[in-house]
Amino acid sequence: MKTIAHCISPYLQTAGPWVYEQIRRLERFRPVVLTQGACNLEHYPVEPLYSAENFPPLKKLCNRIWRKTTNSYPFYKGILQRENAALIHAHFGYEACRLLASKKASGLPLLTTFYGADATEYPRYPQWRERYRHLFAAGELFLAEGGAMAQKLVDLGCPQDKVRVWRLGVDIERIECIERSPGERVCFLICAGFKEKKGIPYALKALAVAQANRPFPYALTLVGDGEDRPQIEALVDELGLRPCTTFKGMMPYEQVLAELPRHDILLQTSVTAQNGDGEGGAPVILLDAQASGMPVLATTHGDIPEYVRDGESGYLAQERDVEGLAERMSLLVDQSQRWAEMGRMGRSHVEDRYGARRQIQALERIYDGLV
Repeated sequence: MKTIAHCISPYLQTAGPWVYEQIRRLERFRPVVLTQGACNLEHYPVEPLYSAENFPPLKKLCNRIWRKTTNSYPFYKGILQRENAALIHAHFGYEACRLLASKKASGLPLLTTFYGADATEYPRYPQWRERYRHLFAAGELFLAEGGAMAQKLVDLGCPQDKVRVWRLGVDIERIECIERSPGERVCFLICAGFKEKKGIPYALKALAVAQANRPFPYALTLVGDGEDRPQIEALVDELGLRPCTTFKGMMPYEQVLAELPRHDILLQTSVTAQNGDGEGGAPVILLDAQASGMPVLATTHGDIPEYVRDGESGYLAQERDVEGLAERMSLLVDQSQRWAEMGRMGRSHVEDRYGARRQIQALERIYDGLV
């Protein structure tokens, strides 16, 4: 069984559980994880895992200095040799740049998956554009979550024949599909990091506009946390949404899945941030929600239009279009008799294109072509 060296830093802090799912569900390849720092191991255990945090003090200091001065990792070659790795799989483009020296020293092929800011924000900085130029020349293959993200990589200078669309998968077996039906109130869910690109303020403003136009009973739950939480909390108060709003903070993936059946509509109003940061592909919560039978309201951002069937499994509006979001939100509320049908269409869509087993098998076929 050939070994795939998954390189992500820090392990499962900047990335979500979908990276863990890629690692744990491999059937024909053995995974090993290399990272500069390990996070959330209690929720996402993996073995073997090599973390620079566990280096002896002098080696740790040398690693830190070398990493800061050269933007590369000095001690990965030995680990790759020790584990008899056949391929390096870098998660995020910036991580792949830091692995070019290890690739050269080990002679191993390099596969890179882009996920978001690495394809949207980082290229705005000249030093990263130059690093990406070297990466695109040296790397064997680059994966994108959808067509829009794949085109971004080509626009950045990646040869088109090195770019391939590989969609993230969700474990459908773990997500029960519940038929939604109208109750005493409409239960909205926002599950996202509290940062600009998630567009949470636009969802809140749209809800306030929808309430002003034609009030209806509702409850809003926000799962997540981040740097913008103070501003988001203040906006909830300013818009008068506090009495019906609950902040639940960060949650392990299992608890997030447990929240899905308790809600009727997912709000995912992503935008391109002022610094260029964007989803790159699309948030996986859109797949989780649709797999659970939940209609969604989202924006035409990144690859979201591939993830959500507009008018079938949910509705889409333009980025930052508060009035458009409010209009579609009211339409969803008024069409509560369609929730069950929309949920079935969403579930079918996810099963057909994003099932974890199907996507892992596709990833393993990609590995076959590189090792």
